[in-house]
Amino acid sequence: MKFDVNNLLASETWESFLQWIIRIFAVSQTISTDWPNSYEIKDGDSFDFIVVGAGSGGAVVATRLSEIYHWRVLLIEAGGDPPYGSVAPGLYHDLVRTEYDWDYDAFLDPEVGQAHPGGLIHYVRGKMLGGTSSINYQIYSRGVQEDYDGWNKVAPGWGWESAFKYFQKLENMTDYSVLGSPENAKLHSQQGPVAVSRPKILKYEKIHRTVLNSFEELGLQTVLENNGPENVGMSTPHFNYANGRRSSTAESYLRPAMDRHNFYIAKFARVIKVHINPDNLEANGVRVILNSGEEVNISAKKEVILSAGTIDTPKILMLSGVGPQEVLKKFNINVLADLPVGKNMQDHQAVRIMFTGAESYKTDVPIDLEALRIVTVPMQIGFMSLNSSYSTEFKHLYDERPQIQIINVRKPPTSHIDVNIDNCQTMFNFDQEYCSSFSKAHIFKETDTISMLLLHPLSRGQVTIKSADPNDAPLIKLGYFSHPHDVLVAREGIKFLTGLVNTTYYKQFGSEVVKLRVKGCESLTWGSDEYWDCYIVNSVVSFLHPVGTCRMGPGGVVDERLRVRNILKLRVVDASVMPEEPSGNTNVPTMMIGEKAADMIKEEYGV
Repeated sequence: MKFDVNNLLASETWESFLQWIIRIFAVSQTISTDWPNSYEIKDGDSFDFIVVGAGSGGAVVATRLSEIYHWRVLLIEAGGDPPYGSVAPGLYHDLVRTEYDWDYDAFLDPEVGQAHPGGLIHYVRGKMLGGTSSINYQIYSRGVQEDYDGWNKVAPGWGWESAFKYFQKLENMTDYSVLGSPENAKLHSQQGPVAVSRPKILKYEKIHRTVLNSFEELGLQTVLENNGPENVGMSTPHFNYANGRRSSTAESYLRPAMDRHNFYIAKFARVIKVHINPDNLEANGVRVILNSGEEVNISAKKEVILSAGTIDTPKILMLSGVGPQEVLKKFNINVLADLPVGKNMQDHQAVRIMFTGAESYKTDVPIDLEALRIVTVPMQIGFMSLNSSYSTEFKHLYDERPQIQIINVRKPPTSHIDVNIDNCQTMFNFDQEYCSSFSKAHIFKETDTISMLLLHPLSRGQVTIKSADPNDAPLIKLGYFSHPHDVLVAREGIKFLTGLVNTTYYKQFGSEVVKLRVKGCESLTWGSDEYWDCYIVNSVVSFLHPVGTCRMGPGGVVDERLRVRNILKLRVVDASVMPEEPSGNTNVPTMMIGEKAADMIKEEYGV
C-alpha cells in the first residue's frame, strides 16, 4: 500500500492529532512555573515587617509593602510551592486532604449534621504559597455595595467607596462582554494583577443557556454578571484565572515580585507565637518552627502582621497571650490582652438540592486537556432575595441585601458509582447512605445540583485552642443553625428552588427532586416543612468562607486600621477582621483588605 503524505495531512485524524499536540504543548507551558526561592531563616534575623501567612491577604500586603525599597519584608508560609493541580484551573479538587491542605476538622453542634459521621465537616484551608486562593473554586465575587457600607458603620473608612477603589486596583478584567457594556465596564478595571475571565465552553453552551432560561422562568432574571449594576439574578460566573493559569495571590503578587532584593519569602516555616513585651505590650517578633523541627526567633523593627486566616490567626494570638482570658487561664497562658479572639465566626453554610435530568447512556468521557486550562463543568451562579411571609418575625434582623447565593452545577451521567461515593465521603464526610443515594441519581441520567448558600446567617461559631501546645490543631465550632432564622431562610429558599422541576425544559423529561437519604429524617413526610427543616439541619455543608474571628469595630479584636487593640506594632490582615460576611465568596474581598491595609501602613509611616 502506497503511503500518501498529502492524504494523511488532509485527513481528520491527522488534524485531530495535531490539535492534541498543540494543546499538550500549550498545557505544558501554562503549568510550568518558577516560584520564589525560599529564604533560610536563621535565629536572630531581623526585618522591618514580618507577615505571617502567604494567603489571600498576606501575600498581597507583603508584596505591596516590599514596594518600599528600603523596607526589609519577610513573608512566612507554613507550606511550599503550589503544585500543578493548583496552577491548572480544572484540577482544584485533587488537592483536598493532601499535603497542600491543612485538613482541619470542624465540628457541628449536637443534633446538627446527622448525615456527617462524627458530627464534623472536613474544613479545607490552603497550605502553600497563595493559601486558600491556591486551592479554592476560583469564583470571582466581590459582594454588594451594602456589605461595605455596613462595615463602615462599625469601622469607619471601610465603606463601598473605599472598597471599590481597591477592587479596581487588584482586578484585571479580561471578559469583553463586560468591558463592552458601559454600565458594567465602569465597575471594573484592566490594570490590576488578578486576572478575571469567563471562557465559554462551546460544547455546553446550548444547555447552559437552557438552564439559565429555566431559572428565568422560575423568576430569577438572567444578568450579565453578578459583580455589576444588577446583582440579583443568575449569570455565568467569573473566575480567578486566565490563559490556563489560576490567578492566586502566589501567581498574581508573589511571582512578579520575587526578584526584589528586600523581599524574603520563607517556606515550610510555621509561626507558633508572637513575641510581645509584657512591660509595654509591644510586639517585637515571632517564634518559628522550621521544617527541620528547629525553633528560631526573629525580630520585627516596625510591625508583625498576622495573615494566617480566620482559623489560624486566632490560634496564634491566643498562644501569644491575646484572647479571652477564660481560655488563656485554662491553659496557663499569660493574659496580655483580654479580647474576644476566635468569637463571632461566620460562615456560608449551604444545603444541596439535586434534580434529575434527561436519560443518557453516553457515560464515557474522553480525556479532556481543556479541563486543565478552564473549569469545564457548566455552572450557573446567582443571588436571590426572599419576600415571603417567613420574614415577619425576623425582619428587623436583616437588610435589603440578597439572602441566598445559588451555585448550580450540571453533570453528565456516570457509570462509576464507586468513584462518586468515595468523593462524597472523602470531601464532604457524608455517610454511606447519603452518598449512595446521591451517587445513584447520576447513573444514566444528567443531574443538576444546586448549592444554596446562606449569605448572612445569624448563627455564630467560634475558633479556640485545645491546649497550649502549638502542634495541636485549633478547635473549630461551626455553630450552624444555632439561630432559628437561618433554618427559616433555608426552608423558604428550598421550597422556591424545587419549583425548577415545573419549568418547561425540566418538565419535558419528568425531572424530579432527588430524595437523598438523610439520617434523622426517614420518618418524616417528604416535602413537608418539618421534613425540609430536618433535611437542612442534617445535610448542611460548608462553602468554606469563614470570617469574623478577629473582627474590627467596637468590642472587636482590631480597630478600623486593623491594629490589635491594646497591643502595639501588631496587626491582622485577613478575612478574620471582617465584621460580617460579604454577599458572596470571600477570596477577593480578602485581597481587597490586603491592598487597603498596605496603603494604610504606608500612610502611617509617611511613605
